[in-house]
Amino acid sequence: MVTGDLGTSYASRSDIAHEIWVRLAVTLPLALGALLIAALIALPAGIFSAINARRARGLVVDVTTQVGVAIPPFWLGLLLILLFAVNWKVLPAGNFVAWTENPLDAVRSLILPIVALAVPRAATLTRYVRSCMLDVLSEDYIRTAMATGRTFGGAALVHGLKNAAIPLVTVITLQFGGLLVGAVVVENVFSLPGIGRLFVTSVQSREVVVVQSLALVIVLFVLLLNFCMDVAYGFLDPRIRDHRPAGGAG
Repeated sequence: MVTGDLGTSYASRSDIAHEIWVRLAVTLPLALGALLIAALIALPAGIFSAINARRARGLVVDVTTQVGVAIPPFWLGLLLILLFAVNWKVLPAGNFVAWTENPLDAVRSLILPIVALAVPRAATLTRYVRSCMLDVLSEDYIRTAMATGRTFGGAALVHGLKNAAIPLVTVITLQFGGLLVGAVVVENVFSLPGIGRLFVTSVQSREVVVVQSLALVIVLFVLLLNFCMDVAYGFLDPRIRDHRPAGGAG
């Protein structure tokens, strides 16, 4: 692990570390793209739902997210392939092209799997955003902001979102870790050469060393994400950054 030598694959006789690195070039853009789209959908949708929690338009968002949570990514992936690749023929159904060969074709081959991963995650994140916003909208500083002339929506955006940021960062970070593992099914649906597909083929061929190496890489990514999450807390909340132990020198 320290030297980067994870061994050699029994089946392909290739270097495992190099094989994982090549596969990460597919899985990381897939997971990052899905998380970015999910966050761009979830933040405005969750805030809108929280502000209109007792109105019909807020209920529409809630019902939509319930449906989104219930959609399996593999089923959505198959539906997207049927529509965009088979019927309309505007996007490829797989056959990933390496970034070094044609970056544009590589992006096009990731669009459908990114959407298949992003929609269920967006629905889940929307519910978290709504819940976090509802918790802070009942706080006294929201009423104080409204007393100074801000509208309810303006107070929610300026003060509410900032105070709800820490639990949201926690959830988004955990979601990204889940995307790295959850990409297994989508990668197999779209025949993408990512670490998820490598994991499945390694289990099927009983390549213990490859499976162990993949598990190690995923664990390291999760630990790194948690470290970045802890660092982000200090930037989001100065009280955490400036905290000193009681009686300590600082």
